[in-house]
Amino acid sequence: MISIFENMFTSGNPNCFKDINNSTEAAVRKLLIESRKIVIFTHKNPDGDAIGSALGLTQALRDRGKDVHVVLPDSAPGFLRWLPAYQDVVFFGYNPEKAKGMVESADLVFCLDFGDTERIGKLEPVVQTFQGPSILLAHHPAGKNFASHNFVYTNKGSTAEIVFSFLDHFDLLEYLNESGATCLLTGIITDTLGFKVASSNPDVFEVTMKLMALGANKDLIFDKVYNQYSADRMQLLGFSLSSRMIIYEKYQAACIYLSIADLERFNHKKGDTEGFVNYPLSMANVRFSVLFTEQDDCIKLSLRSKPDFAVNQIAKKYYEGGGHRNAAGGKFFGTMSDAIKSFENILQVTFDTSGEIVNG
Repeated sequence: MISIFENMFTSGNPNCFKDINNSTEAAVRKLLIESRKIVIFTHKNPDGDAIGSALGLTQALRDRGKDVHVVLPDSAPGFLRWLPAYQDVVFFGYNPEKAKGMVESADLVFCLDFGDTERIGKLEPVVQTFQGPSILLAHHPAGKNFASHNFVYTNKGSTAEIVFSFLDHFDLLEYLNESGATCLLTGIITDTLGFKVASSNPDVFEVTMKLMALGANKDLIFDKVYNQYSADRMQLLGFSLSSRMIIYEKYQAACIYLSIADLERFNHKKGDTEGFVNYPLSMANVRFSVLFTEQDDCIKLSLRSKPDFAVNQIAKKYYEGGGHRNAAGGKFFGTMSDAIKSFENILQVTFDTSGEIVNG
């Protein structure tokens, strides 16, 4: 197993692959030349970065003459289904035999935007039993090096930016066209929340500039992603903030909690709660926010924070989860009432009464 973990600031050079060793370089170049059938995976409940990275990489490799297919555990939210070639994606949940057949005949697989195979749900055994070579491209901390070549750059704001650097470094950028550039820029925009987070490094803007030069329309992406909400979704947001938000002033924290009944009341569709967890962070006295969403088998958590607090440690320690320093996820088994009580206990042991971290 060969693993590259890049955490250094790389101002002025968006190519995060420039320091890989010669043997890795040669091995990956050989794979890219010799592989004809390629399958690309990303995580369940794919967000804009996951699906954008997969479709962008697919377009470039197809134009290079490769037979490429994207296989996902499940579908993306409606506001991402406009992306070029989304209609070609194979969903394991709908057609497992077709997906398995594609993987079994593949010469190479790419794993994008996840650091642990648990994140791909029912696809996990398919990936684990694949006997061929694999390449991981991610910006999530990796739980283990499960691919043949693991490229994990946690200082990057999105996997889409890493995919761009990969194409650039391995002389594939000339095959990226307007459609692929649009997919990659969608990944960058969504994972940085429109350049509000994880975008202090100027590299992201250099990559954005190059994608726009290839034809990606930033304004179109913003419109498609952020201006297509339904009335139900807007009413659910208002209800969440007015009736389902608890603010813990002395801990500089807040949570939003939504039951299945709450979601059904507003005709919830996949992706409707996307971004809800970020709203409490708009308040000056809140630096840590959690969204509890009740599901059939557990309560799903989304955790967000301002730069001075690491929510991935909270997710890992208490909620069987993980993620980035300021954006993580997890799950809780129990009632919503128990989940909130547990969260309040965690606040008490994590912060003192002045809001300072004592056990973060």
